[in-house]
Amino acid sequence: MELLLGAALAATGVLVCLTAGDRTRLLVAAFLAVPQVFAGPLGALSLPLSQCWVILAALCWLLERKSLPLGDPVLRAVLALAVVQVAAVVWSPEPLVGVLEAARLASFAFLYLHVVRVEREDPRGARGPLEVVLAWTLLAAALVWAFRLSPALETAFLRSPLAVLVAGPDTMAAFWGEGANNVVDPAKAGGFFVNANVASMFLGVATFAFLALSVDRHRRRYLLGALVTWSATFATGSKTAAALALLLPVAVRAVHVLGRPAARWFLPQAAVLVACGAWLLPRLLARYVPAYADASTESLASRAPMWDAALQMFRDHLLLGLGHGGWARTMELYAHLGVDALPPHNLLIAAWAATGVAGVLLLLLLAVTVLHRLVTVVVRRAGSPLARTAGFALGAWLWVLVHGMGDNTAVYGEAKSMILLALLLGVVTARRDATPTTSPVADVAVRGSACPA
Repeated sequence: MELLLGAALAATGVLVCLTAGDRTRLLVAAFLAVPQVFAGPLGALSLPLSQCWVILAALCWLLERKSLPLGDPVLRAVLALAVVQVAAVVWSPEPLVGVLEAARLASFAFLYLHVVRVEREDPRGARGPLEVVLAWTLLAAALVWAFRLSPALETAFLRSPLAVLVAGPDTMAAFWGEGANNVVDPAKAGGFFVNANVASMFLGVATFAFLALSVDRHRRRYLLGALVTWSATFATGSKTAAALALLLPVAVRAVHVLGRPAARWFLPQAAVLVACGAWLLPRLLARYVPAYADASTESLASRAPMWDAALQMFRDHLLLGLGHGGWARTMELYAHLGVDALPPHNLLIAAWAATGVAGVLLLLLLAVTVLHRLVTVVVRRAGSPLARTAGFALGAWLWVLVHGMGDNTAVYGEAKSMILLALLLGVVTARRDATPTTSPVADVAVRGSACPA
């Protein structure tokens, strides 16, 4: 019976996708993005309906012979990283892990490409899908607050079938086995997530997405949404998120201001202030918020032995890394030193472990390419709505990259945050190409026709 229902659902999905337009396909992807929905036999493969829909939409794209702009540096960097992920399958203990990660990267590339196309066809085309995703983020923020105030409620959620649908059967089986995650701590809460740190990153990205929407209209409504998701990052109990939630909005505001031609004379002074702040902040925390400082120090100390082990692995397996699934198996050799076989909790180490040096270089290329595009738009369109939108997109990307230096996330964040990053980057790219002038006057002129979602 389950197979029949799955087949009927698959046939319905194929029919809808074949007959739908680009914007409708993106709306469906947005609706499925956060709940994910791990159901039926696909759930056993950790392949949610959201990713199945994106793959199906990509196949429809190819069948319709729509162009693939391989000249786009961002698209090329993502696809190159996906190819390396597939190549690493050859020497991997768990090949399926590499295939699934390559599929996620390809999904991210297609979502970005799809957003660019939809936004070019209709300057307001991406607003609806972005609002759909952000509606889910408000529910996620509400759950985080509810679970933080009532850990018993979170336990009930984690034991319910709903947790399996949104987190996946493999994740929940591990959670109740030997892979219990940090939401078991009453001082942490994850909402849809079993890891509070990843939940905080998702909410941080959502905060900047709300701010991007607020550039044009309905400002108060979107600012209120940003406030809800921003406050929930603190409720997760993540120490990294607490710091980023305070520092990144200030940094983005500084980018907006210093990107203006008249303000560039103050760049040296700003650099000095940043250096002084970086030196002073840890000392202020240690003096006035000792609990936070001690907890941060303890968290870093717990990762230090693991990173030391990674350095030894790097010396022994420099070029090819350990392959997909190789990290956990190799870490077992260090058990006598008290090193846990946890994920690397570092974006670069994880890339090297799975794919070797090539994967690290391509990950850095992708990160730099995206940051260069966003910073360039902020500077060249200084003072325009597009520049402000790009600045908020920059904040979202910086959150993911900085957070990834200490947690177990990917370059696109994780599966639920992937579409938010694709939407922000795709909208900035489409509008940049639509107004190829370096003058902010042109952007102001199209304020009424361009949606800065």
